[in-house]
Amino acid sequence: MTQTRPQAVQIETTGFVYCPICTHTVEGVVVSSGKTAKVKPGQKCSRCSASLDPAYIMRLARAA
Repeated sequence: MTQTRPQAVQIETTGFVYCPICTHTVEGVVVSSGKTAKVKPGQKCSRCSASLDPAYIMRLARAA
């Protein structure tokens, strides 16, 4: 009998991410699942239109 691990719930929220191209903090969609949070792929920076895939998450409103 095989047991499968339950999938972690993925929650999409809006947070502030750092664009490495224009060096500004812009709003972006962040996908969090469990203890990890990543920037949702395919987004563009609102200031310079660069990809936000390699962006750092600067601020994410999350309850403790």
